[in-house]
Amino acid sequence: MPRDESGFALYQLHKSVGITILLLSLARLAWRLTHRPPPAVEGGFQGFLAKAVHTLLYAFMIGMPVTGWAVVSTSRIQVPTLLWGVIPWPHLPISRALHQVAEEGHELLAWIGIALIVLHVAGAIRHQLLLKDGLLRRMAPGGKAWAAFALLALVVAVYFGTGMKIAGDVVASGGYDRTESAAPAPARVPLAAAPTPTPEATEAAEEEEQAVEPGPPPAWTIQPGGSLGFTVTSGEDSYRGSFADWSGSIAFDPEHPETADIRITVNLASATVGDATMDGMLVGAEFLAASANPTATWRSTAVRRTGANRYSASGTLSLKGASKPQSLSFTLSGEGLRRHVEGSASIDRTAFAVGTGESAQGLGSSVALSFAFDAVGRAP
Repeated sequence: MPRDESGFALYQLHKSVGITILLLSLARLAWRLTHRPPPAVEGGFQGFLAKAVHTLLYAFMIGMPVTGWAVVSTSRIQVPTLLWGVIPWPHLPISRALHQVAEEGHELLAWIGIALIVLHVAGAIRHQLLLKDGLLRRMAPGGKAWAAFALLALVVAVYFGTGMKIAGDVVASGGYDRTESAAPAPARVPLAAAPTPTPEATEAAEEEEQAVEPGPPPAWTIQPGGSLGFTVTSGEDSYRGSFADWSGSIAFDPEHPETADIRITVNLASATVGDATMDGMLVGAEFLAASANPTATWRSTAVRRTGANRYSASGTLSLKGASKPQSLSFTLSGEGLRRHVEGSASIDRTAFAVGTGESAQGLGSSVALSFAFDAVGRAP
């Protein structure tokens, strides 16, 4: 998986874990306020310190995810949050001017959390090894001291091994604004140029076409199982996606391509890169705007042969309310009325206002399109 896609998924996981901790902490606090706690084991300064750490741990477990939630909600680039990739989670209705405060508070709480966990673990070790008062047995499931130690070790491992690593990546990358802008968007992809026919090949093809008066071209039916994909890049990273729902009407004679009439329709809402949040951004207003313009269409205006079983087609692409000239190239394999088609195109996304927000900053202007399908013809 490309680096940015992997990082994007990690931040979505980070948010899901944080919100889950927030909900569980609120439930635990509600239970604590409605149930009488067990009597304190010791008093004095040690007892006060234990109560202070206990209270601050509650503040940390609630404050940490709340400040993270605020960071995401005030980011310049509004990336939707899906809990565990399924449940939509809203943004807080707060001003974006609070973003820096929220980000600094989130980072500060991370370090406070380290201190509290160290104090909590140290206190547990003190009670178990020095005081030997059985406190861990009272805290642990089933009254087993080893179970309490195992839970403490798990908390420390998860916090330091996962949570702090992701938080450190956020700080190193310049904050959530920069990190979340890594969501994939259409970018420049180099395409192999269509082969240039030799003058001899072109002349021979034209003579062959003029020798026979063309009749109506066969009509072709696209068979199930075809693909319509796109590849986009940003820097050294690449992203691959596809459209799951598309169809076409094809009238085409391989021997007389000038008589072709090809029309392709694509359901823009079916675009996917394999991540639910990224897919939501891709079909949103900044990119494909699938709600306002649900389909894209391409219709040929001229098709010519460029070599053996190779063709170049000029046409018009209508996308997001704009219609612009768009060419593509394709090859045929097979014989008679059963053919396999493979082709590609390079689309200038800026001509169609695809990628207009801050999340598209720094991206190239081209998107590579590729397609492949089987077709069965019917003679006129």
